[in-house]
Amino acid sequence: MTEWIYAKLCRNGAPVLGIVLLAIGLVGLTLTLLSLVGFEFGSFDIHLGDSGAGLVSVATPFLTGFGLLSGGLLVFDAASTPVALLSGAVAGIVLGLVAFAVLGYLVGSEEELPSYDLLGSTVRIVEPVAQGRFGTAEVATPLGTRQVTVTSEESFAYNDRAVIVEKIDSREGFYVSSLTFDEATHPEGNDHP
Repeated sequence: MTEWIYAKLCRNGAPVLGIVLLAIGLVGLTLTLLSLVGFEFGSFDIHLGDSGAGLVSVATPFLTGFGLLSGGLLVFDAASTPVALLSGAVAGIVLGLVAFAVLGYLVGSEEELPSYDLLGSTVRIVEPVAQGRFGTAEVATPLGTRQVTVTSEESFAYNDRAVIVEKIDSREGFYVSSLTFDEATHPEGNDHP
């Protein structure tokens, strides 16, 4: 019975280690692709210095390179086990370093964008805000329209207009309130007189 199971797991004589490494590489590839489209797989992450790159962001490309290359070499009998593992480790380290460098560059370039004081800006609600709950609003800036997280003691429906009155210190969000007659006559954005 065990020989039958081993034969099923080891297609073309490939060791089980190769299949396991391919599975690890496919999981790493899947997590890497999901992170590129904005999917978060948990709030756990350890940031590596001031670059803004997290351990998970660097580990998934490493797992992808290590697992796919070493697993592929083992499954297709292209190399011995030590050579396959060493080749996979080198590929994983290279992909991890590339991911670290790219993420560090992206975070650094994001910090170079000018920031604008949004207090007093008129916003359009795009995700309804209930009393004490967070929603989303659009605000015009010199760089274009930007979405911000907002909350209020009032309720706002989709497409309602409001004005930013205060920044929330602990989060990247703002308190908004209803527009008064005087505020409604100002143009949107940061160029209020």
